[in-house]
Amino acid sequence: MFVAAILLFVNLDNQYLWQDEAETAVLAKRVLEFGYPRAYDGKNLINPTIRTGLSADYGWRYHPWGQFYIAAASFKLFGTNTFTARLPFAVLGLINILLIYLLARRMTGNYLVANLAAFLTTFSVPYILLMRQCRYYAPAVFLVLIALLFYLRFLKKGRMLDLAVFSGALAALGYTVHGMFVPVFCAIGLHYLIFSFNKKTVFPVIFAGIIVAMTVLPWFLYSNSAKHVVLTLEKIGDNLEFDLRMINKYIFPAVFFAAVYAIRAIWRRNFTLKIAPEEKQSLLLIGMVVLASLAAFSVAEERNFRYLVYFIPLFAVVQGMVLLRLERFNKALLAGFLAISVGTGIFNMGYPNWFFPKYLYEITHDYDGPTEGIVKFLKEHARAGDTVKIIYGDLPLMFYTDLKVDNSWVYDDAHMPEFIVFRHGWHELLDNTYYTKVKNSGNYKEHILDYPDIKWDNRPDDLTYHRFWTDKEAPRVVLFEKVR
Repeated sequence: MFVAAILLFVNLDNQYLWQDEAETAVLAKRVLEFGYPRAYDGKNLINPTIRTGLSADYGWRYHPWGQFYIAAASFKLFGTNTFTARLPFAVLGLINILLIYLLARRMTGNYLVANLAAFLTTFSVPYILLMRQCRYYAPAVFLVLIALLFYLRFLKKGRMLDLAVFSGALAALGYTVHGMFVPVFCAIGLHYLIFSFNKKTVFPVIFAGIIVAMTVLPWFLYSNSAKHVVLTLEKIGDNLEFDLRMINKYIFPAVFFAAVYAIRAIWRRNFTLKIAPEEKQSLLLIGMVVLASLAAFSVAEERNFRYLVYFIPLFAVVQGMVLLRLERFNKALLAGFLAISVGTGIFNMGYPNWFFPKYLYEITHDYDGPTEGIVKFLKEHARAGDTVKIIYGDLPLMFYTDLKVDNSWVYDDAHMPEFIVFRHGWHELLDNTYYTKVKNSGNYKEHILDYPDIKWDNRPDDLTYHRFWTDKEAPRVVLFEKVR
């Protein structure tokens, strides 16, 4: 827990909020202003391309509101800035380390497996990066772990209080990220009916399930986040392949463990694998949650690693069970495996990725990104009432400045405000005659800021994209200021 606190909180506010984080933070500010996450405050409209995701009074219907109220509470208590935006999520990320320890103990009854699960989660760079985000990732993991922990407590003791906490966690998950709620709710329900059915508890469980469904139903009726998706076997296959590849690459070295098992089995001419009864029950529950989630994510429009965030602690429990065998065989080999795995990541990717040393560098050094450069320039040069036009990175500007932000995808003579930011990787999508007209009009002064203009800022979703230090090779940020 102490090490996790260091990894989570050191330099937490060094990097500016990127687009998705800023969306949460801006809507949290609107919660304090209007009482609910309102997309339009009379000056700036959040994400005008998803107008159908807004209600008549500009209520945000695109994501559940839990994350916005968490950030709003932090702003209310501690002020509004980068650190306080991320603070409650990092705190939940720390609590999750304790929860996965308790869940692993509850599942296996083995202290070493519990310690290994907590250890592997603590030193998972993808986990730490996502927990440091002002986004729904940390609350989602927290609620999934709480739900599983109290579900298992209920199965063992039959106490209605445990069932109530379990139900509350599931309902809260529905108001935090409904795309995760559906598979988790279905997986636990199927697990109970197939593997844990009990005549004494079936009616309370059914009643609790109905209450959870009725509690979450209003959000499903109100929300409008779904997009029309043309499902094909190819798309489903691509999504599933992506998820499985991400699991092996960043979460659980399945290919490596399968190879070790195959070599061991051939060497001993024995393919049996001894699994204790409590381990079997744990694997069944984790397996059902994972399979239900993969089934749900395979039909999603987009595929992102962040959807798999709650797989990280769950697979840490599974990996703890595997490493228990190694510990019984040779403790020195276990220590060596952990050191090499954490330090290099070679067992996941087949070659060293050095994510953990790179991450240590990231949290001990200053990082410069495009948002920081743009915000600092505008705070120095912009005047009250000015407008800035930008195609991507608009939400951080709404959070960090009081300027009007023109984030429409309309680029013509009617959209020539005081400041125009061209983002590499984005303005190429538009008609470049606008860029040429602005550059050659004589009405604007071009500024090339000494900040890297990376397309998605420094999002942590895929570590092949994430920058652990300032990108010196990327194009510089280009900003035009109208001559007064």
